[in-house]
Amino acid sequence: MENKKLIKRIVVIFICMILIIAIGYTSVYNVGTNSGENIIGTLTSPIQKVLYNFGRIFSNSYESILEIYKVREENEQLKERLYKLTNENRILLDIVENKEYLKNEYTMRKMIDYDYEKAQIISRDPNNWFKKFTIDKGTKQDVKIDDIIVQAAEVEEDLVVIGLVGKVIDVGSNWAKVITIVDINSSISFRNIKNNSSGILRGQIDNTIKGYTFSKGDKIKVGDALVTSGLGEVYAQNLYIGKVVSIEGNDGLTIDLEVEPVVNFQEIHNVYVLKIER
Repeated sequence: MENKKLIKRIVVIFICMILIIAIGYTSVYNVGTNSGENIIGTLTSPIQKVLYNFGRIFSNSYESILEIYKVREENEQLKERLYKLTNENRILLDIVENKEYLKNEYTMRKMIDYDYEKAQIISRDPNNWFKKFTIDKGTKQDVKIDDIIVQAAEVEEDLVVIGLVGKVIDVGSNWAKVITIVDINSSISFRNIKNNSSGILRGQIDNTIKGYTFSKGDKIKVGDALVTSGLGEVYAQNLYIGKVVSIEGNDGLTIDLEVEPVVNFQEIHNVYVLKIER
């Protein structure tokens, strides 16, 4: 049984070899054929046709695969280039849109006499959106509790000041929590730039700042600019708070007033931490 299978295999292999030799012979010497060659040609012609068509299909398929691979590679390169150009365009657009802010920030940095660290707001208190937030700097950057938070602010054309935002109340390795001056737990000692009259300001529930002067005889009026006085050992001197927007006398020995902060707490995203040694 095994011998029969072996004989069949040998016969098949022998026939295939003859056909291959015949195909090669007829393809090279295709002129001057005799009757034997005609018989072989007749037998091998269908096989030649199949082999030729198969080779053509294989060649076309191979070229198509190469073309698809090339198109995919070019497509990936174009995608990568488009992403790079889009990112560069976003950066340039951001710079253009924030041109004034960046200019003010640069001016403010030249005015700061303390070590500082630029920080980004990473979260806000959901119950006190404008009153408390968290920044991305902490003890790793030597940020401490009571460090002062400021931002560049333009009060007039080409007049930039160091605007007071608040102070650090808690700190971790890479974060710090900040309370702003509009929070009801914030208290600031102020000085009037025009005449050095002074008093106390506190944050209010409605996100405003109100306070009073130490003396009813103080000459203070709407539009006066107020800065920190430096009393209380928390806020350094001459940090810009805001301008007086209303004044109201009372039955006591002081003058009540309301102040509009120079910092827009609705649009604040980046701040500076003043690291003051106390």
